[in-house]
Parts: sequence; structure tokens; C-alpha cells
Amino acid sequence: MIPLKLETLLEGRVVEHDRVEYKRGWNPSEIITTVCAYANDFSNTNGGYIVIGIEEKYGRPILPPIGLDENQLDKIQQELFQYCNLITPRYIPQTEVLYYQNKALIYLWCSGGDSGPYSAPENVLSKDKSDKHKEYWIKPSSVKTIARGSEMFELFNKFNSIPFDDRINQKAKMDDVSIWHLGEFLRNSKSALKEQLNRRPLEDILVALEVANLTDVGISIRNIGILMFSDRPDKFIPCAQIELIHFHSPAAEGADDFTEKIFYGPVQQQVRDALHYIDSTLIVEKVVKHPDRAEASRFFNYPYSALEEILVNSVFHKSYQIAEPVEIRIYVDCIKVINHPGPEKYIDMEKLKTGKAISRRYRNRRIGEFLKEIDLSEKKSTGITKIINSLEANGSPPPEFETDDDRNYMIVTIYPHEGFDSKVDDDGINDGDNTSRQTKILHVIKDNPYITAEKIGEIIGVSKPTVERDLKNLKRVNLIKRMGLPKTGYWETNV
Repeated sequence: MIPLKLETLLEGRVVEHDRVEYKRGWNPSEIITTVCAYANDFSNTNGGYIVIGIEEKYGRPILPPIGLDENQLDKIQQELFQYCNLITPRYIPQTEVLYYQNKALIYLWCSGGDSGPYSAPENVLSKDKSDKHKEYWIKPSSVKTIARGSEMFELFNKFNSIPFDDRINQKAKMDDVSIWHLGEFLRNSKSALKEQLNRRPLEDILVALEVANLTDVGISIRNIGILMFSDRPDKFIPCAQIELIHFHSPAAEGADDFTEKIFYGPVQQQVRDALHYIDSTLIVEKVVKHPDRAEASRFFNYPYSALEEILVNSVFHKSYQIAEPVEIRIYVDCIKVINHPGPEKYIDMEKLKTGKAISRRYRNRRIGEFLKEIDLSEKKSTGITKIINSLEANGSPPPEFETDDDRNYMIVTIYPHEGFDSKVDDDGINDGDNTSRQTKILHVIKDNPYITAEKIGEIIGVSKPTVERDLKNLKRVNLIKRMGLPKTGYWETNV
């Protein structure tokens, strides 16, 4: 069973249209050369899909489908298998017969192959030996073509190095895959495999998702299976984690007032957990009323959507062969996200800073594909544009992108909205009602006036001394007042 439901494919939301071809009927030569092109996966987007029995117009499906003659389904499948044997090295796509709107269709998933480059004859039906010459078919865009010149060089070079996320992890075993994380992914991605999780052997599910390989000695787990479905990917892939340090003082690295967090688990969970921490301890909305109009202005110190896109891009584009985590460094006046390495050298940094750079190839194609299925990634070089647009919509300063000449790292820096005062007093504490941490302390005190400083620190994720300094500052500006004895008293708020 192909994991991606046909209904989801037809929506065009999860898979780009240039990765799907719709065929009115069974045309062996056209379909086999397309299978070959997807197997070569020139753009490193993990191949594509073919649906036989649906017409297309400008790459989009025409519905309702034409459908196939049910009496011909077995014959077509047999011929498909026969002609796929003409692909060198041998390549067989996943095939499924299904019905959509009461019409019979044949659905093919042609994932990027591991053993290429692949070649196939232009005319698989010809009996003439001169027509059996095989070409290397590729799809660098929506158009299928024969690789020539530099494209041929790139194609061969590509297969000399299988992407790291698609390689076998020699340390991992099937027991290292969490059924809970796997089930959550299948549910969130609305995969057709979710109903099979408790009915079929786990190895069948993993092989169907192409996160594992069946071998003569059992099952081998690929790195993508560990990164997406293991409780602790870092045990198999060093530094496959997100590390966060939150400085509460303008002295930053020069002071002892900071909070450290390490986020483990599947990469998608790491992103969500890191975002949850930032959202609950840092992000705050401000409303500004204007005397000359009824509508107030609303903005955030940091827009959540920009941070989400930055973190998703970081886990998507980092090299998991470099033993460095994704780092988040939160300062009093900015947030920096550090990743290793930087962009590929062919990418123009000036174009990247404006969201106009186009990536020809993805470092971790499978991670991008899986994150997209659960709506965490858009792929297709849209991440930088989304970051820029999100900050602009919030009225925030533009982001900064920094790397070195050798592209060893990438630092993305974003600054708070100018409506949030970042001036700091002598105690290292922001003044005013626009300090996100102090605002959260006020909310906590309102909910529980008898709460202790230590408990407040546990709730908002900072140290007890930090909370005590914030409480002192809030008392100084008459936002709170301590009533009763030190140990048995309670807080009153004036907001």
C-alpha cells in the first residue's frame, strides 16, 4: 500500500505538481521513461507519482477520472513489471490498484532510487535492436528530458553519495523505532497506513514508508527512521538535537543568569517543544490604542510563525554528519538560531537575504518530505520568503543572515518589534508592562496569589533568583504588593 493517499495527492497540497504525472491510459514508453526519471531523482525531492486513468491539463488532474477498463488491470500490471525490467539497473515502483469516484486507477509511487543512475530505452515496444539504446532520463523541472553534458556529470555525482538521511544506520534496530511516534506521524499525515499499524507487522509499515530496508539478515533502519521515529536520535546520530540557552541579563555570556534546555526526541517533536518553550516564556502580544481612530494596533515582540519557519528550516537543512546541534540563543534584544553548515556555495547570499535564492538540491530530502506531510514544511525554497513576510506583517525589523566564506555555519537573527522597549535598568531587568517574562509572572500570581518564587520559576522556566529580581522590579513600579508575613503571605496585583 502506498502511504500517501490518492485523495491527498489530488489536492496538490503535500506533493508539488511537477512531481506528479497523470496519464489518461496505459502508454508503456511514456510511463517507463517517467518512472526512470523519477528514480534518478535529479532534484533530490524523492521521486514522484504517476496516476494512470486520469487526464491532465497544465499538470493538474481533470476530474472526474476517465478510469481504466477493469478487464485490463492485470494485463497492464504485468506489462508494467515486464517493461520496468528494461530499466538499468532494475527498478520497480510501488504499485497499487484503487478506485476513485467509482473508476479503476493504477497508482505508482516512484521514490528516488539508491542504485542509479538509471537508464531506459525511449521506445520500450520497439523490436528493432537499434531502438534499445538506453538514455538517462531526468526531470529537473516539470519537463522530462534526457541528461546531457553537465547534467550527466551531476547525475553520476549524485549517486556517488546517497543523502545521509536515506542511508542505513548500522547502530539502529527495529526496537529503536517508537510505535507511539510512528502512529502519531501516520495520524497527523492522514496516511493510508494508519489503519494498518495494529494489523500488519511493524517491519512492513517501516518498509512501506521507506524508512527501512529488508535484507537477507532482517531489517535495516535508515537514518530517516531514527530521526523521525526514535525517542533519542542523538544516541545514533551525534548531536541530533536542539539546544537552547536563554540569557536573562544584557551581559549574556558574561553573566550567570541564564536558562539552558536540550530538546530530544524525533526532529518534529524537538521543533514543537522548542517553540512551546519560546511561546510560553517569551512571546507576548501588545495592543496600542490610538486617539485618532477606533482600531487599535496589535503586534507581537516576535511572531511565532517566523520562529517556526526558522527552526523547521534549521532541522531540515543541517548536516547530521556534523556533530553540532541546532542552537537557539535568546538574548534580551534578539534571538539567534545557529546551524551547521551554511548554505551551499552556489547559493547567492544577497538573493537569499531577499528570499529570491532557489535551491537546486536539498541536503535532507526525506526530512523535508516527512515534515511537509505533517504541515511543518513547504519545501521548494519558500522558507526564507515566509520568514521575511512574517516579520514584515508583524511590523518587525527584517531578519539577518550570516555565514562565512566557507559556509561553515548559518546564523539567523531576528529582533523584537520596536514597540517593545528593550532598555534595561541597573538590575538587568526590563522596565514597563511590555516585558514578556514579567507579564507572565503577573498572570501566574493572579491565578495563585500564594505561589512562591521557586514555583513561579518552575512554571515559566527561569531560575528563582531571576524571579525574585522580577518581583522586586514589579513591586517598584507598583504592579504588585506583598501582603502578610514573608512565608505565609500572598500577592496583590494592581493590574
